[in-house]
Amino acid sequence: MKNNLYLIGLIAFISCSDNTQKNTSAPSIIELADSYYERTLETFPERAYYVDIELTEHNGITSNELAEVSRWEKYQDSLYIELSKLEVDQISEQKDRITYWLLKEELEANIGLRICKRNLWNVNHLNGWQSQWVRLVEFQPVGSAKLRSQAFERWNKLPAFVDTEIGNLKKGIEEGYTMPKEIVDLVIAQLQVLQDYSIEKSPFMSPAIRDEDPKFKEDWEALVKQTILPSLSKYQDYLVSEYLANARDKVAVTALPNGGDCYQAYIRAMTTTNKSAEELFQLGQKIVNENKAAVSKIGFEVYETDDFSEIIKRLNNDPSNNFSSAEEILAVNTKLLSKAKTESEKWFAVLPSTEVIIKPYEAHESGAGSYEPATEDKPAYYRINLKNPTQQKRSDNEILAFHEAYPGHHLQVGIAKDIKGLHPVSKFIKLASYDEGWARYGEQLSEEMGLYESKLSLIGRRAWPARGFMFDTGLHTKGWSKEQVISLVMESGYSEDIALMLYQRSIVWPAQLISYDAGGEEIKALRKMAEENLGEKFNIKQFHSKILENGSIPLSALRYNINEWVNEKKN
Repeated sequence: MKNNLYLIGLIAFISCSDNTQKNTSAPSIIELADSYYERTLETFPERAYYVDIELTEHNGITSNELAEVSRWEKYQDSLYIELSKLEVDQISEQKDRITYWLLKEELEANIGLRICKRNLWNVNHLNGWQSQWVRLVEFQPVGSAKLRSQAFERWNKLPAFVDTEIGNLKKGIEEGYTMPKEIVDLVIAQLQVLQDYSIEKSPFMSPAIRDEDPKFKEDWEALVKQTILPSLSKYQDYLVSEYLANARDKVAVTALPNGGDCYQAYIRAMTTTNKSAEELFQLGQKIVNENKAAVSKIGFEVYETDDFSEIIKRLNNDPSNNFSSAEEILAVNTKLLSKAKTESEKWFAVLPSTEVIIKPYEAHESGAGSYEPATEDKPAYYRINLKNPTQQKRSDNEILAFHEAYPGHHLQVGIAKDIKGLHPVSKFIKLASYDEGWARYGEQLSEEMGLYESKLSLIGRRAWPARGFMFDTGLHTKGWSKEQVISLVMESGYSEDIALMLYQRSIVWPAQLISYDAGGEEIKALRKMAEENLGEKFNIKQFHSKILENGSIPLSALRYNINEWVNEKKN
């Protein structure tokens, strides 16, 4: 009620205190951002844990009731109306411009994605509700009577949440919105893994392990056995007995009602641009061909052949490029992280105040590698996969380490967490094209920094980029088959397992793989423009500081800021 009254007052508000706003009938950007920040934490309380925002209560969950989803969408619409009354040129403070750009991007992207009706087909092995609740249990605070009580209150809501989720999927079937069968199979298997743990090792026992109260441990174990695991089982039973038979066979998002518009909305949200699928596909072809020519040149130096396919074949079969054990993977990555952090001091004016620690995936988790930001209670994690070590290559591991940690995600995200003065709304508005674009740029920068220990990694670094442009758009708009996608990925040197994982990722997360090169190419272009315009005045530390000083922002805003910096330096 407090927030609803605030919103009513906000929309009726007549600003007289902000002289930077020419349109005095509109609230200031700070007032709009304050409202969005407060309402977001109320609507999606779990998001606070991921971005290190302190909560006063720990018993809330994001509602999956469609009526609540509609209420949130109406709020966004009303806020966007007010935001549309503002002009960025009328905002004098840089930090307030950043707030404007972030809020505008967030609202426009989310409004555009509504056409996809994602709540009606949320069967997802990567970030579906079951994955989110597994992560949530690790964050659940305990240690006091109040916190223990709130933990029970939150987790006793899971059965109703699952019932609602099943109801949403049934509605989705009625309206023609389902997830493809092969993804449903993955979720069914994932749910089984979560249920197969012994109770002592179940990830859902985390609060009991972290609390010293014996009675709480006993009661929480009962909750896991009698409430949490049966909820997982009920959802799994529904998927097996009813949903799987009704799930779609075609994997392209364009198979859904309004699928073409849905895919374009994903592109818009993931790239912060309005490029079409065809533009991205053509750009991908161009970059891939240029990279193949570069691979041929390096490959001739290493293997005395300039045939791309033969070079990749020899790379994959090169015994010097293989790991022998999980322990070796862990040791190599530990060494790479230490070296990359040390060298980063020569290329960046500041480094993050937080540390990054290697954390292997658990049995119920999957992935080739990922990054989890630090929070108040834990360090940042660089996640690596220790399964099937003999099938993993050193060259891939080097690229991954520099992408996820230094000078990639951890450096960028860690610096962003240390920035002072940005509106707190920036903590949970994150843009894939900037975040993943920086990490892709970091892969190239690592070569300039001398971090790669083998020319085989230089081959791998060039063989892969921009293929996501091609196979994601090919899968969703050109009728590409599973075999075509896997073939294009494997041509770059990745294993069939990784190719399959990326194929499945594109199904459940359309256009996300496009964001990497959309942002990476833009940052590279901005650096080239700055170098050409500034000549001897160009300073790489200063350039990196300008790219990183505002945190995650739209690519259009990034170009605006770099152009402004270049003009100032020239004059």
